[in-house]
Formats: sequence, C-alpha cells, structure tokens
Amino acid sequence: MESERLRARRLIKALFKIDEVYFKNEQNLNLTGSELCLLYALDDGEPRSQRQISEEWMISKTTLNTIVKKWERQGLLVQTKIPGTRREMALTLTEEGRRVADLYNEPVYKVETAAVARTVEKYSESFIEAIEYFGRSLQEEFEKQSAEEGRS
Repeated sequence: MESERLRARRLIKALFKIDEVYFKNEQNLNLTGSELCLLYALDDGEPRSQRQISEEWMISKTTLNTIVKKWERQGLLVQTKIPGTRREMALTLTEEGRRVADLYNEPVYKVETAAVARTVEKYSESFIEAIEYFGRSLQEEFEKQSAEEGRS
C-alpha cells in the first residue's frame, strides 16, 4: 500500500498535469492565461467584483485591473457599482465580450465535458467531491500549520 506521502505526491503531480494541459492550450491562443481565466470566470453571466475574481481564480489584483481597463476600452466588459459598497464594482461581459468568451471557451468546454464524462464513467461523480474535499482539507491544514507556527 502506498504511503500517504506518495499518494499526496501522485495527486499533486496530477493537478499540475491539469495545469500543464491548460497552459499548453492557451499558448495556441491570442490571450494570456489570466485573460482566459477572466473569460472563464465571467462566462456564467454572474457579475463578480475584481476582489472575488482575484481570490477565486488566483489572478493578481494588478494583472486583473490591467485586463479590466483594457477590456473596458475594447468594449468587452462593463463595471457597475455594487450597491452597499464604497468602491467595489461588478464586472460583466458585454454582448461583444460574450461573443469573445464563446469563441475561446466553447472548445475548452467541449474538451472538459468529454474528459469529465470519461472520468465519471470510470470513477463516478464522487471524484469531483473528493477533489473539492482535498482542496478544503489542504487549506485547513495550511491554516492550522500557520496558526501553530504563529504561537511558537
């Protein structure tokens, strides 16, 4: 039976493989990885603040702000004030932004859908729950470690 260390290493290598696949795909496109992440993040039609996107999609605030300003000038997105906040703005794709998102995201969604279907067929949908659980557990363990080191 594999040790916990070896299992953790296999899992992390698999997650890096996923990142590698996306990275290699985005090299063939005219957008940066951060721009593709932003298109993906906004593609569900739900307005999000720059802070939310930065935290959820790991795009630095500076990079995100640069993209937002550029896309606003190009007419790909709009910012609207979030009620009840001092300065936070919600980002939403314009009609042209939706067209661009469809252009870049549809091929990705097709591949993702096929890969998920194959994986669910072999391992069941619980593999998604397991990865989500691992992500939460990893975060909790890092937070616990930080708290313990802070007391030392």
